[in-house]
Amino acid sequence: MNDGKFFQAKVISNAYSLELQNAIKEACLFCMESISVDGEHSAQPLMLLGKIQSGKTRAFTGLMALAFDNKFDMVIILTKNSSALVKQTYKRMRQEFKQEISGNEVEVFDIMKVLDQGLTEYELDKKLVLVAKKQHKNLDRISKFITNYTLNLKKNCLIIDDEADTTGIGFCKIKDTEDEFDLRKVASKVNDLRGTLNGCAFVQVTATPYALYLQPDFDPAIIKPIKPIKTVLIPSGIGYIGGDYYFIESQKEDHPARLIFQPVSEDENELVSNQKRKNKKSKIMIDEHSK
Repeated sequence: MNDGKFFQAKVISNAYSLELQNAIKEACLFCMESISVDGEHSAQPLMLLGKIQSGKTRAFTGLMALAFDNKFDMVIILTKNSSALVKQTYKRMRQEFKQEISGNEVEVFDIMKVLDQGLTEYELDKKLVLVAKKQHKNLDRISKFITNYTLNLKKNCLIIDDEADTTGIGFCKIKDTEDEFDLRKVASKVNDLRGTLNGCAFVQVTATPYALYLQPDFDPAIIKPIKPIKTVLIPSGIGYIGGDYYFIESQKEDHPARLIFQPVSEDENELVSNQKRKNKKSKIMIDEHSK
């Protein structure tokens, strides 16, 4: 593995701990093993698992950089179906790779805009980062972009499914069958995208992995595996405050977290619940009156 300039820039600018560096390298090694010299790819996903607000985006940014140092030329980031989140992710990637963008080594695009402007061969020779939400029009445009520029033949691709437990998965039972299932629309589009690319590694990022671990085994010739074959834990880092701090450490008499956690009595909880029900009824009455 080449611990090169892209990754070293992230280590320095983001002050990655040694533990986080090792986790990123473990993930990148799996991604490198997922693609062979002739471009054939492994469909098995990797999961990056981290606690809520523990720095998962920071971690997969490091994975992107290390992937750029090792055979990969393009990264597709799939976000939740939210325009605000797409904008946030796009701005974050522009900031994270600001130095490389200025040095004409990397380009970052919102997929809903890039096809409108067209790309030159000079731009296509750079490392590419495409940001898209998990919505069928966005995913169709990614496929069109790859086809128009024949990128499936030119670039090894890393697909990062951010918040992978939402939107990107889901299947339904096929009518009039006993045990046959088919993917829902968005999940089907993601599956098609994975099948389009040669030299493709698929990484799922989440804090709530349960739906992914419980995915059934599909016929790999038809549907690419959704259940991750390997999990890499993202370290939370020093000073992280999460569920353990509020609900476990707070039970210790000598721990400062005991001053934060305040249990809600059943009477108070019932009072809030009743108020919510009253507000809901009031809203229904207003809506009916307005008709």
